[in-house]
Amino acid sequence: MIRNLAYIRALKLPDQPDFGAKLYEALSDLNSQHQTVAQQVNGNSSGQPVAPPPISKLTVTAASGHFSAEIQDQGPVYRGIGYFIEHADNPHFVNPQVVDLGAARNWTGFLGDATRYFRAYSSYGSSPAGVPAYHGSKSQPLPVSGGGAVPGAIFGTSQGSGTGQPGQGLVGPGQIPFRSPTGKPPSRA
Repeated sequence: MIRNLAYIRALKLPDQPDFGAKLYEALSDLNSQHQTVAQQVNGNSSGQPVAPPPISKLTVTAASGHFSAEIQDQGPVYRGIGYFIEHADNPHFVNPQVVDLGAARNWTGFLGDATRYFRAYSSYGSSPAGVPAYHGSKSQPLPVSGGGAVPGAIFGTSQGSGTGQPGQGLVGPGQIPFRSPTGKPPSRA
C-alpha cells in the first residue's frame, strides 16, 4: 500500500501540470507489481506471512513394518505450501522425527516393527507452521504399530527442521527468519 496517492495524483507543477498524475501512475504500477510478487512467493510486505489454515485430518496405517500416512487438506491454500509429518515413540512428541513432504500429502516409509505416534502440519516457505493434525487427536494421539519381523529403527536425537533447534517439533521451515550463534543474520556473501 502506498499512502497519499490521492494527494500525489492532484499535484501540479507550474511547468508540468500532469506531474502528479504521472507520478501516481508510476507508484500505482510499482505497488501492483509488488503485490504480484508478494502473492507469487506467498509473502507479506507488511509483516510476517501467516501460517496456512489447519489441515483437516491425518490417517496413518501400517503393515509388515511399512507405514503409510495420508494428509487430508481441502482448505484454501496458496501455491508453494509444504507439508510435514512428525513421528515419535511417545504421545507427547518428545524428540520427534521430522519428515518434509514438500507439496505431497502422502508418505510411505519403512520403520520396522515399531510403535509410533504421528502428527502433520503445513507451512509456507516463510511462514510459521500451521496447527497440527494428529493421528487420533491432540489430547489422545493413537499409536500405530508397524508389525512384521524386522525390529524398528533406533532413532537418534531429532535435529528438527528449518531454523528450529534440535529436538524441537512443529517448526516446518522455521518460526523465525534465521538462526545464528551471534543473533545476527547469517552472511549471504
